[in-house]
Amino acid sequence: MFDGAIFSVQRGVFDPVRHLSGMVFARWLADQDFSEQRVLEVGTGCGLLAYAVAQSAAQVVATDVDSKAAACAQGNLSDTNIDVRTGDLFEPVVAEHFDLLVVNPPYEIGWSLRPTFRSPNFLFRLALEWENVADMMLLSFPTDSVDVLTSAGFDLRLEHRLATTGRELGVFRGVHGPSPIPRS
Repeated sequence: MFDGAIFSVQRGVFDPVRHLSGMVFARWLADQDFSEQRVLEVGTGCGLLAYAVAQSAAQVVATDVDSKAAACAQGNLSDTNIDVRTGDLFEPVVAEHFDLLVVNPPYEIGWSLRPTFRSPNFLFRLALEWENVADMMLLSFPTDSVDVLTSAGFDLRLEHRLATTGRELGVFRGVHGPSPIPRS
């Protein structure tokens, strides 16, 4: 459950309850104002972050490389106007531009037992390509692993620290063009 909406999570799809970063980041996003913004979420999983952003955004597109995850998100978001697409990173939005990119990247870098979380070069590709797609990015990542983001080539600023029952989660901001939301 999130703000009255029920989200089913199929086996093999990122579970924002078991992995607290998703739920904590979603709650923070739901409290932000994204009015007039066109938002892209990559790696949507069950669609929770896209749903949280859509509470105030003008338009939301959510993508996932895993067709099972995209189908799960589509089912969870069927009563919304969120556009769910399947494809790798920015392939589903070629030639489109967004005001904001939202991403809760996989923390299991390299080999993983869960195939949907395997993404050995996801962060590197994201760091190289995100500015071609969006003016600003909000990325959640453990604050004790900032070196992973730096080594991937990101130039991000820590905006907020969010407590979880596990590792502290940071909301990092990357700005390429004009900032679509004021810094709080």
